[in-house]
Amino acid sequence: MPAIRWQVFQRDSWKCVACGRTSHDDAILHVDHIVPQSLGGANSLDNYQTLCDTCNIGKSNRDATDLRSTKPT
Repeated sequence: MPAIRWQVFQRDSWKCVACGRTSHDDAILHVDHIVPQSLGGANSLDNYQTLCDTCNIGKSNRDATDLRSTKPT
């Protein structure tokens, strides 16, 4: 696993920042670009967030939604 992906997962406590699911919930975790590369998003730690497969597919690459501010508690 590339170091940046590891850093993102660690920062986000290994859970989806949108719904809170983890790999223990059978979620497949993805590192998502907040601002998609297709819209000029950077490959930097502050432009990444951890999303589960369901939330990542729902977001797609049409928006720049930062879901980290809605972290479940």
